[in-house]
This record gives sequence, structure tokens and C-alpha cells, in this order.
Amino acid sequence: MVDSLMERCLQRSANGRNLLQPQHQETERDNGNIVGIKREVFAGLTWLLGALLLAATLTRETLAQPAAPTQYDVQAVYLFDFAKFVRWPAGSGHETISICVAGQQVFADTLTRIVAGERIDSHTLSVRLLQQPQDEAACDILFIGSAAEGRLDSLLAATNGKSILTVSDIPGFLDRGGMIQFLIVGNRVRFSVDLGPVARSGISLSSELLKVAVAVKGPAASGGGVQ
Repeated sequence: MVDSLMERCLQRSANGRNLLQPQHQETERDNGNIVGIKREVFAGLTWLLGALLLAATLTRETLAQPAAPTQYDVQAVYLFDFAKFVRWPAGSGHETISICVAGQQVFADTLTRIVAGERIDSHTLSVRLLQQPQDEAACDILFIGSAAEGRLDSLLAATNGKSILTVSDIPGFLDRGGMIQFLIVGNRVRFSVDLGPVARSGISLSSELLKVAVAVKGPAASGGGVQ
């Protein structure tokens, strides 16, 4: 009887151990899963934070980098430099070199920014948007933008007999009586020159300027329009 009672106690203990053991294992597995999830979440947050910091750094670096110059920027710098290599007839006696722009307010604004505070010898520079061909009388340099192509012939006609350097990026500008035409050569802004209308205007261009032109037309051999 005692033996039977002990056997029943042992059986209950055994059964107790069998019942409790799976609960401990399940708890350990649950704890292990929670720890694993926490690690995954922490790793994900760490990666996300690193990605955000990298994006912020790249954004700051991108904003800090200067923007590439536009075609307008390059052409505006060229016009400013052209003024350094032009000689107007003696007695023209102007203190300010006036650069007029026909057709493009955006280009006029860009040019104004480029020449702001600059001087050529003792001359200051001014920029103004040309509204009518008759307003050209006060211009020393006239840039005719593509937006004014419909008025090109009348704008050039208004310069006849005046010492005004005419410049444009309109195709065929030299063939229509212009002096300097901007061209795109190898993705770069370059220019060509026709010395015929330059000589007729009474102004002259430095030979140093002509050296960097991609093409020069007109009476170069006779020295017309060249200093």
C-alpha cells in the first residue's frame, strides 16, 4: 500500500515535471523571439538614422556646390569682355559704356549682375533693355536675343552710320549684317566675327580678340576694323 502510494506520488511528480517543462521551454522561446525582434528593430532604426544623416549631408553638400553657369552667364561674360577690346572713334567721349539688350529681359538681368560694380579703364558700365530701334542712339554695344529675331533687320538698320558693336546668338546673324555671332562649338559658347560692318561703323576690334574667334570674315588683311 505504501509502495502504491509512493508510486502515485512519484507519478504526480513526474507528471508535474512533464507539465511544467514545456511551459519553461515556451517561455524561453518567447523571450528569445522578443530579444530577436528588439535586435531587428534596433538594427533597422540604426540603419534608418544613418541613411537620414547621409541624405542630410549630401543635401548640404549639393546646396553648397555652385550651380553650373548657364549659356546666358557665359554670353554675358563675353559681352563684358568684348567691351575691353573695342575702340570707339575718337571724340565719342562717353564716360559710361552702355550695353543694350533687345528681346530678353532674363539676359538683361543676367548681364546687369555680371557687370555690377565693374569698370573698364575709367568707364563705368550700364545695361538697359531696348524697347524701340530708335532707342539705339545711346547704345555702345547692342545684343539682339533670339526673342527679337522678328525685329532683327529693323534693329540692324537702325545701327547704320552709328558706332555700335552688334552681337547676337541668332543663326545667320553675320550674313544679315551683324558683327559678332555667338556659336555653340563642342558644347561651348564661342563666337565668329565679320569685320566688314565693324569697319563701316568706325569702331575697331583688338587683334587679341580676333585670335580667340572661331572664324573671322571681312577685310582683316587690310586692317579694316582691327587695331
